[in-house]
Amino acid sequence: MNRRKARILAINQVTGPLFKELLADLTLAGIDVLLLSGWVDVAEGESLPFRHLPACPLTKTPAWRRIWTWCRFSWQALMALGRHRNRLGLLVSNPPLVPWLGPIASWLFGVKYTLLVYDVYPDVLARMGMIRTGKLIERVLRCLSRRSLLGAQSVITIGRRMEQLLKGHLHPSDDVFIEVIENWADTHFIVPLAKQDNPFARQHGLVEKFAVIYSGAFGATHDVETIVQAADLCRDLPEVRFILIGSGTRQEQVEDLASRKALSNLELLPFQPLEQIRYTLTAADCLVVTLGALYEGVSVPSKTYYALAAGTAIIGVCGPETELAEIISRHECGLVCPPGDPAALAKAVRRLHGDPMLCQSMGRNARHAAETDFNRQRQTGRYCQLLRGILNRSR
Repeated sequence: MNRRKARILAINQVTGPLFKELLADLTLAGIDVLLLSGWVDVAEGESLPFRHLPACPLTKTPAWRRIWTWCRFSWQALMALGRHRNRLGLLVSNPPLVPWLGPIASWLFGVKYTLLVYDVYPDVLARMGMIRTGKLIERVLRCLSRRSLLGAQSVITIGRRMEQLLKGHLHPSDDVFIEVIENWADTHFIVPLAKQDNPFARQHGLVEKFAVIYSGAFGATHDVETIVQAADLCRDLPEVRFILIGSGTRQEQVEDLASRKALSNLELLPFQPLEQIRYTLTAADCLVVTLGALYEGVSVPSKTYYALAAGTAIIGVCGPETELAEIISRHECGLVCPPGDPAALAKAVRRLHGDPMLCQSMGRNARHAAETDFNRQRQTGRYCQLLRGILNRSR
């Protein structure tokens, strides 16, 4: 390692706001960051405080193109690790092939690496039906996962249940410490805002309404249809408005369902610019966060932390044994209802709408949790401390 400055090569095919914030804070702490990524969420006119090496972007559909772009990016990642072998590799599970390259890069180039696991593979692939549990391919992939875990300088994941799944890839005698560092929201950027002062709330007529907002992907695992059906069950509440913000692979199905039901209390909006999220989220009286059954225990929705920072009550559409349900329960910041149950979601909306004091109390609890347990400075500081320790040992 360079004795004058700590250096890392971060590898992440799709770099969203959270990972970008992490790298910015590592740079601010004096670490020389180089990012290999196919796409970085950059606002117009924004300049990155670290260097970016462009690579193959992700193509989600059809499935064969997704796998092809995974493979192309992974090859580029391996070559980058070879060219920049004097840097500590920070390998993100996006795409899933990248962490499994760690032992190969270590053998070929002497690279040292750290794993950051956002989604647990091959468990995700098995739950989505892309591979069959217990068959040869699944056993091979779990073996690759174990090898990558054993070879890493450290392993970081974002939830306790994900930690347990990763431990299931190891043998009882394997000595691998897994650090859990939850995601965060920038509590200086997202601040609770009175509706009358909120331009998004005024524009969409929400100042005098009880706004139920979902902001995120319309994908196979996000259960947005349940929100549409719950809006149908709340037709008799003229003060309640449902706003769905986003797009994705199931957008046409969601639009068709909403159109067939002719819901006057529901509005569909495209993704809003990133700089507007401070207004879209804080216009809500309650925010809906979904986690499909396929992703229970293998992923944690990052929108959870943005919802906490917004200081609104949260309705978690998820199983009771998920990180999302645990956060809501521990911090008393919302309600939980099962996926695929519009009646339960409608009941939760009615409860919060009918009890303003409860709704406001949950919102205050959410904001407190964001400020104390899930704020940006605290969480990225933990990454910085961990990575600096590894870099110092490697010099």
